Amino acid sequence: MSLGFDPGTFSLICAKRNKKEIEFNKGINAFIEIPLENPFLFNMMKNSGVPLIEKDNIGFVLGESAVNMAYTLASLELKRPMSEGCVNPKEKSAFEILQIMIHSLIGEIDKDEEKIYYCVPANAVNVETDADYHQKILHSIFKSYRSETGYKLNPHPINEALAVIYAELQKKAYTGIGISCGGGMVNVCYAMYGNPVFQFAIVNSGDWIDKQAAKATGESTTVINKEKLNVDLSKEPKNMIERAIGTQYRIMIEKTVQGIKNGLANAKTNVRSAGAIDVVVAGGTSCIAGFDVIFKDAMKNAGLSIELGDITRADNATYTIAKGCLIAAENSN
Repeated sequence: MSLGFDPGTFSLICAKRNKKEIEFNKGINAFIEIPLENPFLFNMMKNSGVPLIEKDNIGFVLGESAVNMAYTLASLELKRPMSEGCVNPKEKSAFEILQIMIHSLIGEIDKDEEKIYYCVPANAVNVETDADYHQKILHSIFKSYRSETGYKLNPHPINEALAVIYAELQKKAYTGIGISCGGGMVNVCYAMYGNPVFQFAIVNSGDWIDKQAAKATGESTTVINKEKLNVDLSKEPKNMIERAIGTQYRIMIEKTVQGIKNGLANAKTNVRSAGAIDVVVAGGTSCIAGFDVIFKDAMKNAGLSIELGDITRADNATYTIAKGCLIAAENSN
């Protein structure tokens, strides 16, 4: 039983195959801190089944419970173990919290040295990031895993956007452009027969949209993140919040398409294809209604140096990257 894991900035997703079906186990990659001067509150939440850990007289509420509490109580700050696609260097508890959440989502495994492929981003072209350091941190988290029977994992990294190609372009010989729009970054990979021709990342995805829209409206990023569920990019905005979200999405799409255009130009003679190239976009940030319409129009009007085939959003876009990681693990022998 191989595994695939998408350690995203907003979501953590583990993929396993149960017979022919792929099963996904998902958690929200977030937490809030609660001082424990009042242990009654902590114990009440613990007895209610809220995911909690305690360290240095601070209680940490994890996952979706943290998001819901931050949305309800404006005084609570929602924090992330990851920022801009990588482990958050500003959060001293990030490693430990991320480790706990990842290990809990993996659960039990069937044998020792079980193979797991996990995705990592490319370095961003617009902000200084350290993808190599991030990869080593994740590698150490997966290596430290132990099942109840003492079984360990055998972890391997894979580029995040390449995982999209493995998940969605099998019928096209794993040739095309994969795009992952996550919480921290947009990752792009152009591959031929499963081999990357170029890959890059841009820090201007989900969290960036939330921050910019929050600045424009005076709302919190948590409120903006919730309101995105009600927005349709292909329709006229109903209010200031929808207008701000739609505007930032269009900026993100424009920058992504321009990055693809630059990547194709830099690759030059390495980019050769006998036919049209398919493009698949995935990731939680792409799930907003109307995204596929706006993105397809932007790609078609970009004047790219290659012939474009189908431009689609993956059917199960939130889970596509984890699926691609699992497929890579299953075909690695």
